[in-house]
Amino acid sequence: MGFKEVFLIACVVGAVSAQTYRVCVSSAQNSPTCSSLSRDDSQVVCSTVESRIDCALRLATGQADIGYFSEEETLLLAQTQPNDNLVIASVRDVTKLDPNAFETVSVVPSNHTNGLEGLRGGVYCHPGFDRADQRWSPRVLRNLEELAARTDRCPNVNINGKTAEEVEVETLNGFFSAACRPGIWSNNATVDALLKSRYPSLCERCGPNSGCSGYTINMGTQIAGVNNNNRHIQALECLRTNVNASSAVAYVAWQHVREYFTIRNPQDAPNFSLLCPNGTLVPLTNDVLNNGVSPCAFIRQPWGTLVASTGNAQTLLNSLRTWWPSGSNPNDNTWQSTLFSVLVGGANARVVYQDAPISVLNYTSPIRTISPAEATTSCLPARRWCTVSTLEQNKCNWIRAAAHTLGIQPTISCLQRNTVLDCLSDTKDDQTDFISIPSNYGYLARQHFQLTPVKLVQNAQADASRIAAFVKESAVQTSNITRFENLRDKIACFPEYGGLAYVSFVRAGQERGILSSTDCDYAQIVGEFFGGACAPGAIDASHALSDSNFNASVLCSACRPTVPIVGNENASTCTYDYNTNLYFGNNGTLACLSNPSSDVAFLNTRNISAHLSALNLNASNFRALCRNNSLAANTGINIDDGCLLAYVVDAEVVTRRNDPLYHALNTLFDSLDFYFGYTAATGNQLINLEIFSPLNGAKDLLFKDSTIGLTEPTTASTHEPARNYMELIRHLQACTGTNPPVPGFANRNVFSHSIVILIIMAFMTKFVVY
Repeated sequence: MGFKEVFLIACVVGAVSAQTYRVCVSSAQNSPTCSSLSRDDSQVVCSTVESRIDCALRLATGQADIGYFSEEETLLLAQTQPNDNLVIASVRDVTKLDPNAFETVSVVPSNHTNGLEGLRGGVYCHPGFDRADQRWSPRVLRNLEELAARTDRCPNVNINGKTAEEVEVETLNGFFSAACRPGIWSNNATVDALLKSRYPSLCERCGPNSGCSGYTINMGTQIAGVNNNNRHIQALECLRTNVNASSAVAYVAWQHVREYFTIRNPQDAPNFSLLCPNGTLVPLTNDVLNNGVSPCAFIRQPWGTLVASTGNAQTLLNSLRTWWPSGSNPNDNTWQSTLFSVLVGGANARVVYQDAPISVLNYTSPIRTISPAEATTSCLPARRWCTVSTLEQNKCNWIRAAAHTLGIQPTISCLQRNTVLDCLSDTKDDQTDFISIPSNYGYLARQHFQLTPVKLVQNAQADASRIAAFVKESAVQTSNITRFENLRDKIACFPEYGGLAYVSFVRAGQERGILSSTDCDYAQIVGEFFGGACAPGAIDASHALSDSNFNASVLCSACRPTVPIVGNENASTCTYDYNTNLYFGNNGTLACLSNPSSDVAFLNTRNISAHLSALNLNASNFRALCRNNSLAANTGINIDDGCLLAYVVDAEVVTRRNDPLYHALNTLFDSLDFYFGYTAATGNQLINLEIFSPLNGAKDLLFKDSTIGLTEPTTASTHEPARNYMELIRHLQACTGTNPPVPGFANRNVFSHSIVILIIMAFMTKFVVY
């Protein structure tokens, strides 16, 4: 080989070794971490992502090079991005370097007959639905139940008015005669308590005073090497003590079967066998128990993975072998050690390299596959989420796929429409089932579209909607506007007809006695009070709040088109969009107030400083008129909450009032909040998809980024803006007589029975709270 060839190879090797790779790092990790990754001759830099799903999107588009994905996330990618990126290594636990993260098996007495059907009428021992450490998804937890009791079919169950959990437990109760199925059956506490009070046989084998929160059976002597507090070991002891029942089964992890029958109770192993999904039995011989892989499993779970972009997968695999030759953390205060901690995890993590990069689908399919949502049987039909943009549709599809991967019920489908009003109309007409809407449309959704709330969002204190009234300081001085009564015949500005600001003024006006509390035509009473107004949408059929013959054009007389009409400088418009109505929305309302003829504006104070700055307006030119009918002591926009007309949540989820699956939708959102909301610790989520956060850099998709959680739509909510919002709506609907009870769990009959339920549960638990 000549000098030129050697020199060329050296250049290529040097170029490869000098390549810098972009590593997905959560935005929750602080900047010092990324600084540590850049030390010395580092070959990696941070690519900050909101979630690991963001990382998957960046890998697919070449904006990042490598990221870690959990077991369930890897299964999700196999469905959503089967061939977009490549697996270069698995991440295992040093204490358990088996081929699979876990295997679920069913253990039965060796004299068991008739396969899965033979379990009917028997005893069911389960490790529990509340153990985050075992990292079993709802789909995994319920797998045996679906195959044996067919809880995914339930042909003879009336599903109307029931939750998915209720249908499931009712079916399960009809299949097993007794059980210990501990933990949380529903992420809605009221439903959970109701089901356990209604179906106590599914808790009776947990032991005395368990309250179905765990096992209290006598575990006997502690044996070294086996944890008697482990739920799988407890479930196997439940099986052993019920061995004389007509039939019995324990659904547990293979790892703990081996511990139980080789260390704790080896003398009992000949009495038990594995029940395979095909109905056959495999005796628990020494050879079987000494094998790290079970002879037949219901589910085998692949390990979490390191996934690389296709273009850099091979070079990254080679580099990782160099950086971490043993697959463990070098622990040498280098950037390679920091990279291991950031990408892989703690001291127990071990990286096992692939022989060559492999597609995510080819990695998972030999181990575990999940049928597509549309091909999966379910007792309840999919709930149709209405979206209003391509970006929202994309986020909805990710949520749908993630929820399906975990086995959350009912399933979700995503349907895109053009606008929020289109979604409200289609939900009313049963073409879609629900949508998350700004609370600005809340009264309109109820009054015009006959919808009802499923959940209200919770906002951080600074992000709730604050509605205020501002009058011009010049009007205060020249027209002596100091009270709401002084606004009669003045010109008013609203962001939108029927919106939060509009209805907040209606309530304030009724409280002050300047608007009739018995005349429910909210267009007429406002239109006749003011001398003119801009309330965009007032004459549009989509915004109608009542059947009225009132000419609402007076509510648009102060609106102005964005493009002036030559020769008709006083032309008005009533459109409800930014492109054609200069005075639409919050910033438009301030522009309206700056018009010399306008006197007062009602608007949301969020971002008001930015709007004033954009319009080159001085805050000292305005003064707040408070809900208690007093004028703020000082000019400006900085007012306390006591001066506001309303302090309420900024969004809610709505559906049809008569939807027979309303309760199922309510608990679906409890599950979405539990698995994908901020209550889930990011590092421990089965799938790190944040439902309330931006996706791929796009903000306010499906929910506003200001959302921190969900709450029930009731005036009894512990979240003040939610209580205020429901009180505002209730006040408005009291006039029209269209104040139907919200069919949520805080209002339906089961809640009225909650005292009885709590008494029952107290006796079950001997007043132990769980």
